[in-house]
Order: sequence, then C-alpha cells, then structure tokens
Amino acid sequence: MKKSIISLAVAAGLVASMPAQAGDVKVKWFGFAQITAQQLSEKDTTTPPTDGLTFGADRVRFGFKIKDGNVFGKLQADLNKDGAGPSGTLTNTIKDMEAGYKFSNAASIKAGQFKTPVGMDFNTSGKKLDITKRGMEKKLVMERAAGIMLSGRKIANGIGYDLFYGNPASRGSASAAGTVGDANSYAARIMYDMGKMMHVELGYGVDETSGTTPADDDYSVIDLGFRMRMAAMTIKFEYIDGTSVKGVDGNDETVWYGHFAYNVNKTTELLVRHYQADADIGASSTSLTNTYLGANFFLGSNKTNGRIQLNYVIAGGDDAGSTTPFAGTAKGYVDDAFLAQYQVSF
Repeated sequence: MKKSIISLAVAAGLVASMPAQAGDVKVKWFGFAQITAQQLSEKDTTTPPTDGLTFGADRVRFGFKIKDGNVFGKLQADLNKDGAGPSGTLTNTIKDMEAGYKFSNAASIKAGQFKTPVGMDFNTSGKKLDITKRGMEKKLVMERAAGIMLSGRKIANGIGYDLFYGNPASRGSASAAGTVGDANSYAARIMYDMGKMMHVELGYGVDETSGTTPADDDYSVIDLGFRMRMAAMTIKFEYIDGTSVKGVDGNDETVWYGHFAYNVNKTTELLVRHYQADADIGASSTSLTNTYLGANFFLGSNKTNGRIQLNYVIAGGDDAGSTTPFAGTAKGYVDDAFLAQYQVSF
C-alpha cells in the first residue's frame, strides 16, 4: 500500500510540475469518498450473527484527466484497495490508467486498463450510482481489463460504439481464468442516444479460457440496457446473461432489474429498483431477488457532492435461510438490510 501511495504522489507531482508554456494542456483533478453504514435484519442466520450496525468506506478515489488537443489520458486510484492485481492487470490500487487519441467523433482509440464496454449500470461512475451498492449484475460483467479500444460517439446525432480487445478479464468475478499470452478477451457495444431523454445499448463480450477439459469453455456475456428520462421521472431496465460462468460449461446466470425514480424537487429523489437473479449451476437452479426502496438527498452544489443515500433492501428468493441457498456468482443481499451512505466529491 505504501508503494502505491508513493507512486501516486510521484505521478501527481509530475502533473503539477508541467511547464507553464504548455498552455493547451488541460488537467482536471477529481476525487470522491463514500462512507457507508449497514444494518442487516434480525433474520440473519450466520454464526456468530452479523446483523449489527457496521461502518465502512465503499470507495475512496482520486485521479486526474489530461487533454492536450486530440491527445487524452486518465489515472484513477482507489485508496481503499491494496495488493497485486489479478494476472494481466495493474495493482489493485489502480482502477483506470489510459492514454488515447481522438481522430473525430466517429473514432478515438485508447490503450491501458479501463472498464470493458459491457454493462450499462457498470459503466456508470461509482459516484453517480442511484443506489448505495453496485447492482447484482456487476458480477457478470467482464469488469476492467488491460487492452485497446476503438470508440465513436454522436455519430449521425446519436449513434455510438465501442470495440475492445485485450488481456483476459481476470478482474471479473465470472472470469474464465485464461492465461495471459494464451487467452484474450474481446467485447463490443453499440448504443443510441436521443439527447438526454433516451439511451439504449447492446453489448457482447467473451473472456477466453485456457482450460483443456470438456467442461472448460469461454465465458460469454450479453447485455441490453435502456434508460428514459421524462421531466422528473427516470425509468431504467437492464438484462444481462452470462454463459459458462467462470469458464465452466453449463454454469449459466441471468440478472435483470427495473428502476423507477422521481425527483420530488431539486434536492430530493425517491426510487424503487427490483433485481431478479437466476442461476443454473450444475444440477442446481436457484434465484435471488433484491428490492431497493431508496431516497437520495443532494446537499452540495451538484448531485454528486454532499449526497446522502438511504436504502432499505428487501431480499427474497433462495436466501441464506433456505434449504437451497442461492448458488450464483451474482452478488446480492440474502438478508433484508438498511443502508446509509454519505458521499463528498470534487
């Protein structure tokens, strides 16, 4: 951890010491911290029980973005993480590190480590999430990977795309555990935006395995996301389907959610989001549901600075108290929970 902090301090010093004559270079610093409290309901079945009030930090991030004409770059660090990353990735402290060049709206290219282009909610910044936690579908996306990506946005007033190729997506929980240099991951996404009112996207990704047994298979994932904003209302829907989870043929999972939010005024938003996860793992078929009832309070100068989030999560399906507990990779609450989070950002 000390080495990571020292490295980040050196990088910050280098950026801060850029010569004054480099007037075209634009550096934007950013950071945010999320302090979270959690209380599980009394039906918690663990021994010893873990239903007491606990405190922690979901994310403690800072970084910078650089733009010099058509050249751009980004570094984002998470001080809440430590240790070496999975094979083929950077240290866990480094979330994103990229450098790229924009030819036009229709084509920009970047290399480094960054989010793969599968998952609408996953590709939303952690400081802009509607609820306190990442959703259940996050475990099925390919997460971050090191590689290269070609992208386009605002083509024909609304079309966008991403094409990614890189190392195995070993940061993802559903990874097929391919060997660097032997296996690779690739993904594609196409999207359409009607201004800020409507967004729809379709993504597909594959994470190759290096396995040799008949049960070994490449992990593949498909995602469909939709978002609509109308006056004070926001509606979202996302469906994600993972095949051969963790590189095992026959292990298949799906997650979908529906989301409705209403802005009571400029500082208060009420929402409900329902998740449904289904897992076919070997001969076991189980399901899990999480329903979030939430309120967001915006106390700062914008919606991400000085934000308070309150959520009550209702768990259903095959939970921890069931004779057939949920066996999927998708992560959700198996016990009702109350969550509170305070975020400050710049």
